[in-house]
Amino acid sequence: MTKDYHNLSVIIASVNGLPILEECLESLRQHSEGVELEIVVADRCNNGLRKFVRQHYPQVKLVEAPGEFTVPQLRALAFRGCSGDIIAVLEDHCIVEPYWARRMIAAHEGEHPVIGGSVENAACERLVDWAAFFCEYSQAMKPMPEGEVDAVPGNNVSYKRWVLEQLRKDLEAGKWDFVLHERMKASGIPLYSVPSITVCHKMSASLGWYILQKFHFARSYAGMRFVNSSWSRRILYGGGTILLPFMLTYRTVSCVWKKGRYHRELLLSLPVLVLLILAWGFGEAVGYFFGAGSSSTKVA
Repeated sequence: MTKDYHNLSVIIASVNGLPILEECLESLRQHSEGVELEIVVADRCNNGLRKFVRQHYPQVKLVEAPGEFTVPQLRALAFRGCSGDIIAVLEDHCIVEPYWARRMIAAHEGEHPVIGGSVENAACERLVDWAAFFCEYSQAMKPMPEGEVDAVPGNNVSYKRWVLEQLRKDLEAGKWDFVLHERMKASGIPLYSVPSITVCHKMSASLGWYILQKFHFARSYAGMRFVNSSWSRRILYGGGTILLPFMLTYRTVSCVWKKGRYHRELLLSLPVLVLLILAWGFGEAVGYFFGAGSSSTKVA
């Protein structure tokens, strides 16, 4: 017999400031559809954001954090302050679609312990924003299958509470979601996809900002992935990154093309997409050879 879950907590790492966080919170307020949400925001920005949230969203639990906290550390901080049977993770630049909360709760009435949704693009006016979206979320955009999958998006995912309790040590250690998800699968906890649970990624920035973000996340990814590995393994994977731009470009382009959507945007933004993938490959190489450094604190 499955437990009937009705208590949904939403945790958000606040790293991009206003008005980005405001749009996320407003979408949750508009699209809760009668569901009582517990929203916990862990903020490292300050700069007037905390005062704004307390004035305009008094129902939000606001947790203050130092400016050098990483996104995973902010999520761990928010997790300590939430009480839901279901813990959903959003990023501050995500806008939930109607019935997001109801669909998330309904999905958890079954036995699936980890449920991810789909991600669509809401920054559609500039090619650089399309390129950044394709680079990061091509596999998470619709259409996508419902069922057990190898990966779910870290910015639209929810867990039955016992899952995160089981991995609390890794969570408190500031591990990225991809590490947590690998640990879950290794321990026999499947990842399940429900595409109708949708958020819209809304981020518009300069090409230089995106390039730095790809570099820092990739360096953080590689450094965390092989933190205790031998030098021979680091050198092997670091050397292999010379092939990474070709592999990632092919994987991204073929993924978007097969979905039958946004072909024009993909072709027009392809030169920018290649630049972002090159930055990713360079970041991974640096991470394998020299570790994560301070890159995790620079990811937004």
